[in-house]
Amino acid sequence: MNVWKRGYTLMEMMLVVGILGVLVLAAPKTFIRTYQFVQLMTARVEIQKNARGALANINRDLRQAVASSITVDAVSGQPPHSRVTFNKYNSSGGIDTVSYYQQGNKLYQATGGVAGKMIANNLRYIAFTYPRTDDDSILSISITFEKATYEGGTKALQMAVEKVRIMN
Repeated sequence: MNVWKRGYTLMEMMLVVGILGVLVLAAPKTFIRTYQFVQLMTARVEIQKNARGALANINRDLRQAVASSITVDAVSGQPPHSRVTFNKYNSSGGIDTVSYYQQGNKLYQATGGVAGKMIANNLRYIAFTYPRTDDDSILSISITFEKATYEGGTKALQMAVEKVRIMN
């Protein structure tokens, strides 16, 4: 006579407990790695956006600059060569004075003597240099952005624009 018994055997229960134990041990590490990956990707996207936007603005304005008016210096207490000031023609035919400069970890743009407006944050360093001593109509820009991620780590992005030709 074949009698069916209800319930689970000890072997089946031990197998289930073992599988659940492996899952419980692996889950926190998976969540932590996923969180770290999301932090890194968020930092990467943010600093790429800041770098591209800042370089596009600076590049556009420098192309319209009057070459003889360009001055490269630094705001007091900031890294060397971290400010560029120049004149450019505005849409009404007049001349505006434009300045891009680093103040702490922020990048500012000032126009017409008005206090600067922040155009990017998470800036680590910006440098304006002349790559050739015999041609003052070419200016080089090097910029580094950095953002904190997790466990004291950071994600950095260094970009350089070489040979921005001043058109005026």
